[in-house]
Amino acid sequence: MKGDLSYYKILGVNENASNNELRKAFCRLSIELHPDTTSLDLEEAKNKFQKVLEAYENLNNSSFRKIYDEKLKEKSKIAYENKKNVFNSFLINSSNQNLVGNRRPFSNGEIFSLFLLIMIIFVCLTLSIVIASLTGKELDTIPPWLVK
Repeated sequence: MKGDLSYYKILGVNENASNNELRKAFCRLSIELHPDTTSLDLEEAKNKFQKVLEAYENLNNSSFRKIYDEKLKEKSKIAYENKKNVFNSFLINSSNQNLVGNRRPFSNGEIFSLFLLIMIIFVCLTLSIVIASLTGKELDTIPPWLVK
């Protein structure tokens, strides 16, 4: 179950496919990905063939296929629940005129980063005023590009 593609999509068969259909799909794909017949790069063809072989080996064995189907159903059920929860959060908060959703509170690291940013800005402003006063510059001067 690596990646987003299921074994069924890799082989291009339906989830109710028989072992004979799986074998035919595997044979067709192995011919397409063979180094002598493919236009793909050798390394890319090798990687794709390994995925096809893994899918075929797991789906051809009835016990592995049963376990895989259960995990696939569980994964789709979790994805459905997550989509439903996101949709419900928008419905609950639709009176706020803010359709972005709820914002989470800042974490301790984020608060510390904001504190450091504010302190750096404050120190820079203070240093610029101190340096300007030590060099004899006035704070209320007219910029030279405004003077004609």
